[in-house]
Amino acid sequence: MVGLVIASHGRLAEVFVQTARDIVGDMPQVATCSVQPGVGPEEVQRAIRQAVREVNRGDGVLLLADLLGGTPCTQSLCVCGAASEVQLEVVTGVNLPMVIKANSLRTSAASVRELAAELTQYGQRHITCATEALRTARVQPHA
Repeated sequence: MVGLVIASHGRLAEVFVQTARDIVGDMPQVATCSVQPGVGPEEVQRAIRQAVREVNRGDGVLLLADLLGGTPCTQSLCVCGAASEVQLEVVTGVNLPMVIKANSLRTSAASVRELAAELTQYGQRHITCATEALRTARVQPHA
């Protein structure tokens, strides 16, 4: 099974994982990395490396970061570039539905790269303006 690391500013990663566990139950091989203000990039990289070691069982690790270009993302990419012995992929824009979906997909994905691609597409397809969908549904003629 692909390991999963969620990296974010503040406690967002921890909250995502705890909330996902409240919804789906146990989520093995999942770790978080919370970046607090004033923490240097080297310390963030060390924390991400440690989280990767915790969840890696040989099938690769998917790193989900909050913001493209933010410290969790950039330091995950640095770890990804330096970790030749572990297959790592970084996906940004993490949200709760992505965490839940990643958990369910990681047992069936052929590779961590395939998981990253599938999860990216899933996230892009499932961002919706709910009020617009409701307005559209209201004006649809009933058959």
